Amino acid sequence: MTPGKAPSLRRALLLNLLIPTSLLAAALGLAGLLLIHKTIETAYDRVLDGSVKAIAERIAVEDGEISVDLPQVALGMLETRANDSVYYSVSYDQTLVTGYQDLPLADATAIPVGTIKHLNSLYRGTEVRVAAMTQAAYGKSPPVLIEVAETTNGRATARRELLLALVALEIGIIATAAVLVWFAVRRGLSPLVDLGREIDARQFGAGTSLRRLELEHIPYEAHPPVRAINELFARLEAAIQVIRDFIADASHQMKTPLASLRVHLALLQRDSGHLSESIDTIAEIERSTKHLDRLAAQLIAMARAEQAAVATPNVDAVPTDLVASTSEAIGTMAPFAAAKNVELAFETEIENAQVHADPSMLHDILTNLIDNAIRYNHDGGSVVVSVFASSGRYAVKIADSGPGIAPEHRERVFDRFYRIPAANRPAGSGLGLSIVRTLLRQDAGTIVLTEGIDGRGLAVTVSFAAINPHLQAHQRG
Repeated sequence: MTPGKAPSLRRALLLNLLIPTSLLAAALGLAGLLLIHKTIETAYDRVLDGSVKAIAERIAVEDGEISVDLPQVALGMLETRANDSVYYSVSYDQTLVTGYQDLPLADATAIPVGTIKHLNSLYRGTEVRVAAMTQAAYGKSPPVLIEVAETTNGRATARRELLLALVALEIGIIATAAVLVWFAVRRGLSPLVDLGREIDARQFGAGTSLRRLELEHIPYEAHPPVRAINELFARLEAAIQVIRDFIADASHQMKTPLASLRVHLALLQRDSGHLSESIDTIAEIERSTKHLDRLAAQLIAMARAEQAAVATPNVDAVPTDLVASTSEAIGTMAPFAAAKNVELAFETEIENAQVHADPSMLHDILTNLIDNAIRYNHDGGSVVVSVFASSGRYAVKIADSGPGIAPEHRERVFDRFYRIPAANRPAGSGLGLSIVRTLLRQDAGTIVLTEGIDGRGLAVTVSFAAINPHLQAHQRG
């Protein structure tokens, strides 16, 4: 097998069916060739035999001499469409009685009286077929030898025509068999193709990711691998559930001691007596506490996103207004932007943008993206959030004036816990964009990373299919 080339069941079935069919057709063709040759020779030889017998019947002895009253029908029956030449001779005791003098004579002693012998010979440089017969004459011994020779043009023409017809029939049979076998194999493999499509569709966000494959409409021969796949799905689902439960439980368990730690830090900061001595230590503990608190919140969000990824989608979900959700997310993140001295602006010309998206998931998506734009910005920077319509979709674009992301890192930033190598980078977990993409898959949303404000920074655009078919931009009042 060629390296890198996957084996094809369809190709194997076609070859296993067509090769024996072709060999059988070739064997039948060979048998047909032999049958054609035998049939042509037999048919033409019978005509020669009739001509020889007609001449033999007209042999007589007159005054002690052999005489022949040659009938016209004896040679006329040999006329063919190929204009074959016909030669004859009647001889007695090696002496020509009538016919062609130079026609080669057969050995009369080797031919029993009253029987016909056929042989091939050359006459005047041309291949001829000869029918020779010995006939007893009254009062004469040895018997009379009668020969009729005919060129083989007619035989060759008939043989060629029949062979061409046979070849055309063979080609037609093989071509028809190939077409029928192809359709039969395609029809026979269609359940496996459907099974392959169903397995391919088992992706996170499809709503049926780890559901068992039903055996009812699957061919019996495919049941063993399908059962193995179902077993794998069950084990994988159990493993994912264990990991998901662990993340969720661990994150929730972390929330309580972290909240208590933050309360005690606040109390410790109020104690002016210890503040001057431990201000740096307390500040470091507070930063670590905030980082752990954010990490726990993101782990909970990731667990919730993955739980939604394998759940059946809610087809009756209420449409969500993207403009209102974006405005709410900006309101949530405004205090954080003010604390970081980052200007947060909202721009839109659309009054209402209805999309199919879970409101809580949409809120998590937008707050994560706005949080990243603020967190990785510089002091005095800006973040512009805009909602717009494009090509039957509604989109939100979050553009910042921060350091941006180089093109070579823009795909890897969606990996969990991946962080771009950089000096003096803000604290983070590397989960934000991974959570966003996981949540977007549930609502058939897309995400694109481009250049930010004035060609600097980063712009993140998420889009969703619009519910209303005709998008119209309305000036907000």
